[in-house]
Amino acid sequence: MKNLFIVNTPFHLLTSFILSRSIFAADDNYLALIHPHGYSKWAENPLMAYMASDKSGYVKVFYLLNWLSHKNKEKSYKKQADEVKNSIGKIGIERAFLGSDIDPQNQLLVAALGMKDFYRYEDGLFSYYNEDRRRPKTHEIFHKFKIWLLKKSAGIKSDMYINTATAGDSHAGVVDYMYAPELLGRYSPKTVKITENMIHTAIADLKMHDLLQETFTAKCVLFLSQPLVEKKWYTIEQELTCLKKLIQPFDDKAVLLYKPHPNDSKYKIDYYRQNFPQMRIYEGIEPAELLFAREKKLIAVASYQSTALMYPAMFSGRPFKSISLADFGQSPVLHAYKEIMEKAGIFFPQTTDELVNYMQK
Repeated sequence: MKNLFIVNTPFHLLTSFILSRSIFAADDNYLALIHPHGYSKWAENPLMAYMASDKSGYVKVFYLLNWLSHKNKEKSYKKQADEVKNSIGKIGIERAFLGSDIDPQNQLLVAALGMKDFYRYEDGLFSYYNEDRRRPKTHEIFHKFKIWLLKKSAGIKSDMYINTATAGDSHAGVVDYMYAPELLGRYSPKTVKITENMIHTAIADLKMHDLLQETFTAKCVLFLSQPLVEKKWYTIEQELTCLKKLIQPFDDKAVLLYKPHPNDSKYKIDYYRQNFPQMRIYEGIEPAELLFAREKKLIAVASYQSTALMYPAMFSGRPFKSISLADFGQSPVLHAYKEIMEKAGIFFPQTTDELVNYMQK
């Protein structure tokens, strides 16, 4: 079989790598990078650079960085679509895999290849429930009209269903590859579990290429920031107290790795630096899941509502603490997501004492 994996984010890249190196390893696999998030930094990271190249087993990688985007002003939409038809289209792709089925360019790429359906792989936590993000009918129709205009100007003739309602809702999606399909809270025509064996097969490939050398020298807790202080859902003092409590049980023998969010304020990060000497800023762009697999001294991960809280044990192959600080402030975690996260084993402490007791276990 000839498979095309369509990727937009580092998490998409990781999941595509796992699928292509495990259950689809015997196939001819191709990779298409469509407006990949933060791509300018991918080449600087050995893990990301490897997974995004033909060195990782793909027959060929197609760089559609600004495909059918207003950023690509040098070529008409029709010329961009024709180039895809004359390159990827000549291969005879039999299955297309994508993480986001509401992204216009992802859908139009599949349509341009003359295909009427595709296989979804999960896009993280938001793949499990989607009703809270469903567009009003008028907005849905408006976006359908915009995509119809884009499709027409690109000369793409296809009757493939175009989804503009909510993520994970396309009628053209025939299978969902999920890390935890048992937690799915939306309709799927069929689910396939991405198993620990599949993950570890891909991890073994990275280890064989010497890309998972341990780097942390002390016990660590990873905190994945979200800009909730900036949104005033938490006070800066409230968040700092929680961060300190995360490593309190380890005295001075542990550090907190703080991974900033792009929308974090400089003031907040500087404040934490000045008031929390055991904090280190972690700037790596690789998915946190690979840190779980690489760093044996990484013992816990914390955030509010993050995909990276969902599967640390699956990637690390050992017991792992996963903590949401959502209940400490005014963070409006929808009940449906909280229920999914709790079923995934994520702990929601109500008090700092509960947080400390959990970390001491």
